[in-house]
Amino acid sequence: MMGDALAVGDGGEEAARERAAARAFAFGAFVRDAPFPTALLGADLALIAVSRAWTAQAIGPSLTIGADASGIVGPDDRAALLACAYEGADFSRYLPAVAEDGSQRFWRTEFGACRQEDGGVYAVMVTARDVTGYAESVLRAERDEQRLRMALELDDLLVREYDLRTGEIFFSDTAPGLRKWCVFKDDPLEIVHPDDRQQCADVIASRKVGEARVFEFRLNRDDGVETWIRAVGKVFVDQDGQPEKLVNLFKDITDRRRQTEAIETLAFKDPLTGLPNRALFQHRFNEAVSASETLGEMFGLIMIDVDHFKDINDTLGHDAGDVLLKRLAGMLRRAFRSGDTVARLGGDEFAVILRGLRGEADMMRPIQKLQELLQRPIEYAGRSFTATASIGAALHGDPEADPAHMIKNADIALYHAKEAGRNRSIVFEPAMRTELERRVELLRDVRAAVAANEFTLFYQPVVDIRERRVVGFEALMRWIHPEQGVLTPGHFMAAFEDQELSLRLGDLAFEQSLRQMRAWLDQGVEFGRIAVNISAAQFRSGRLAEEVQERLARWNVPCARLTIEVTENVYMGWGSDLVSGNISRLHAAGVMIALDDFGTGYASLANLRQFPIDRLKIDKSFVQNAEDEAIVKAVITLGASMGMKVVAEGVEDPDQLAALIRYGCDQIQGYHFGKPMPAEEVAGFLERFGA
Repeated sequence: MMGDALAVGDGGEEAARERAAARAFAFGAFVRDAPFPTALLGADLALIAVSRAWTAQAIGPSLTIGADASGIVGPDDRAALLACAYEGADFSRYLPAVAEDGSQRFWRTEFGACRQEDGGVYAVMVTARDVTGYAESVLRAERDEQRLRMALELDDLLVREYDLRTGEIFFSDTAPGLRKWCVFKDDPLEIVHPDDRQQCADVIASRKVGEARVFEFRLNRDDGVETWIRAVGKVFVDQDGQPEKLVNLFKDITDRRRQTEAIETLAFKDPLTGLPNRALFQHRFNEAVSASETLGEMFGLIMIDVDHFKDINDTLGHDAGDVLLKRLAGMLRRAFRSGDTVARLGGDEFAVILRGLRGEADMMRPIQKLQELLQRPIEYAGRSFTATASIGAALHGDPEADPAHMIKNADIALYHAKEAGRNRSIVFEPAMRTELERRVELLRDVRAAVAANEFTLFYQPVVDIRERRVVGFEALMRWIHPEQGVLTPGHFMAAFEDQELSLRLGDLAFEQSLRQMRAWLDQGVEFGRIAVNISAAQFRSGRLAEEVQERLARWNVPCARLTIEVTENVYMGWGSDLVSGNISRLHAAGVMIALDDFGTGYASLANLRQFPIDRLKIDKSFVQNAEDEAIVKAVITLGASMGMKVVAEGVEDPDQLAALIRYGCDQIQGYHFGKPMPAEEVAGFLERFGA
């Protein structure tokens, strides 16, 4: 998941990145020795170099080589910094700072993109110059009309001066569009939109006399027009240290805010759901990691996948899939706190970052709320359907652990949720990582074994009780391991759960079984029917029926010689319409259809009537457990009433056989009559059985 999405692209892109990094590193040598304040950020906003002058004058926050330096600007300007790094959009900002002697200083910072010959940005150069004199001259708002007007008109500023002794209020005649809405006397919050008043009140409460503070807020306009203001306020004192006047500067930043929001939407928002996208998720995750390392803050990470989302798209259409994703986004917003980062990473993958947790319970409560919301049906195009989700969660609270592993841990927990049957949430535990590593190693070995032709089919006989004869065989996969010998599917079950390997093994089984049937037909071996298991992955193409008939024709094997076995979960799960259509076409062509492992899934009587099924196979777990006698009887009775043959699997002793005969079972499969055997032993087995 995350690892795939963040993987490096092709070799050309990698080479280009290496050239850009080398160029930025070389330029960094100049920056370090520059006689003026300057810093160099890489395209990923990590600090490459900083001049001694910058460090000596304590400009902005402290910077660490190699660390994320996006904090060099305020939160509202991060979008502009990203636009500079990604698109080459230069910009500048005023940066207030406090000198070592405690005095207020103002710096003008310029952010410029460093480009390669092809126009790509390989670094961002930041320079700073001291403009304290200019800023102070504006804040003092002296009555020198010419100088004041030049300062104000330069930045289209409105100045308001309030004499705290006489009550006299003076407004400049610049920025006339703002004056009407910036009139107040004692309470500056009068002009602030109600939704922004609390944050402005917090800034005012923390302001010291003589300290300049910056506000950004929406004006409280009765005409409903949204107007964003950037304001600077400062209280000046007289020679005795008593407050003398309050000076405010106002600037209309509505256009800049909208541009910033547009950039943020483009760079950070998912267009379908409006949630943060992968880029913003990664940035917020880095912030959570930093807070964990510096403050010891506990945080959680949740990964969410919609179950069978591809089947939803395939059966109901992509519009229905989009409706589901938007509904899920709304559920996530309701389930989690407003301060939590709920992001869509792509497709049906979502993630949530929860900061400031006290323990695992704080993370599990919103997960339970989400699962409750998911139970509600979704209406689309006159149809009602529900969806479930698999959820993996990881908690970071150990200051000694590496929080950077959180994404992988949550992904591992998500994988376990899927493996456990989906529609559930699982919290990561360290033992899961070891299990996953073993699985990855197994899948690698299976791929190598497929390439080395180490997989083959064994055949287990199916015996008709009444006729006392072998009516067919089930083809069962075996791995002829060079070191461990013959391995049953239980040793490589993970391969059948991997879609790519499931398809390869299914294709291999089908080809081998058809080749063997052709050989037996040529040799005159009367083997009856051969049953081949079909997985959900093999139905994905939508052409399984056509592909099976084409292969039967190519090997010149009659359809009546083949039985397709499908489990209940494949038949009844998402995509059942696709499965049913293919099965119906195969049945019409003469292929026998068996419902495998009956009783372990979730088929209903209505499903059994709807789908073309010739055989019900009772799972061996029921046959071998005397306490399940009633279930076995019920299945046999059900099959007889619906005109289906019933096959009992796992019959190992005479007592089990005798009981099944009494119940009226049709066919038997198990060690009592024969274990799975190599193809070359089948002819001899048939001769001995008929003797």
